[in-house]
Amino acid sequence: MMKEEERVRCPIHDLINFKRSRDEDILLWKLVQTSAIQRLRRIKQLGFSEFVYPGASHTRFSHVLGAMHMARRMLDVFAKNEAMEISADLPINRKATLAAALLHDVGHGPFSHVFEEISDHFGVGRDHESYTLDIIDSPEIKEILTEYGVYEKTRQFFAKEPGYSVFNAVISSQMDCDRLDFLCRDRYHTGIRSAAIDLEWLFDSLRIEQVPVDDEGHVHQYSFVLAEKGLAVAEEFVIAYMQMYHTVYFHKATRGIQFLVHDMLVALLGESETIPQMRATTLSNFIHNGGELATYMQLDDSSILALAHMAAENNWGHGTTLARRFLNRDSYKCFEIPSTVSGNVPRSKLERFRTALQTENIYFIEDIISHRSYKQHAVTDPNFLKNILIKKDGEIESLGNVSGFLRAPAPRVARIYFANSGARDRARVVYQGLG
Repeated sequence: MMKEEERVRCPIHDLINFKRSRDEDILLWKLVQTSAIQRLRRIKQLGFSEFVYPGASHTRFSHVLGAMHMARRMLDVFAKNEAMEISADLPINRKATLAAALLHDVGHGPFSHVFEEISDHFGVGRDHESYTLDIIDSPEIKEILTEYGVYEKTRQFFAKEPGYSVFNAVISSQMDCDRLDFLCRDRYHTGIRSAAIDLEWLFDSLRIEQVPVDDEGHVHQYSFVLAEKGLAVAEEFVIAYMQMYHTVYFHKATRGIQFLVHDMLVALLGESETIPQMRATTLSNFIHNGGELATYMQLDDSSILALAHMAAENNWGHGTTLARRFLNRDSYKCFEIPSTVSGNVPRSKLERFRTALQTENIYFIEDIISHRSYKQHAVTDPNFLKNILIKKDGEIESLGNVSGFLRAPAPRVARIYFANSGARDRARVVYQGLG
């Protein structure tokens, strides 16, 4: 039975409240108690980032609570706007949007992205989005959403092409509840001192307005728009996004651990049929039963950690070697290809380098990334309303049109990872010999 008020203490948003007097909060509190949401306590938000930033051990559970809270604040903007066409259905759409914010990460597996790669390698071929839909369709979640009349509306947020609405923008846009929370939360737990976002000023500047979505200005849709005073905080938000990708999400040491764990799992699970202890693990069952939902829901980060410990205590060849390295933070080593004067990857030299490495029989993993930047959609683009919009001098413009420093394309970086420092040093000599 829910108390008159339930509260969760959050280091980012202080108190996140659930009140029995609000019907939407009863729905949300019931969802929080489900095994599907509670499983997220056992999945780290930043995967292997704690190997670089020891404080980054926070979970996807804390993040989805924060994303739900950010969704509330975005939806509260309706109270200070007169949008008659959407106000009539606001209560039911608000409930569905908040439920979607709480459920948006529910389909993630252990160490998220590396696990999806492993699933693909062994032919499971399903991503976390497809598991999210399956979980929403499961009796545990579906019955709660149906009870409050929001099952279909909540599910629509996770369809492949949900289309645009102001409510979809809360869940998926260039400034949605997901990004608003994880940029602040990840910054806090990694200890990064830059990349700050002034949330109070951002929400004080946020409006809902009718935005023209054609060149002639005849067709309008409601969308979130920042008042002109919010230009600086919008730029601050995008800068934070770019900085966090550069310094945290694509940190070379984190990626090195990720690639090592990928190879560890390929080696171990590939031999699981011949090793009785491993064959009995949930991970092995998941791979060999085609990725069924019931087994997937038993998986969390401890599934991979337990397998690594098991392998480290035995002698299972290459998988054991990699498991011991993983537990001792002995990651793959990175060699970053020097970029061209324009900041791009030297493609012709990179191709010759690949060929030379193969000739020298040096194992390598290539990782070409583009540092995240602001993605601009033209007014004629169907995704125009996914832009961050600013009202300047009475006109509603995309942030990219009114902020000069966001127009530069994101530089691309080519990193090559090697099994150890000796292989990396050999590869560096090979690269230098290419001229």
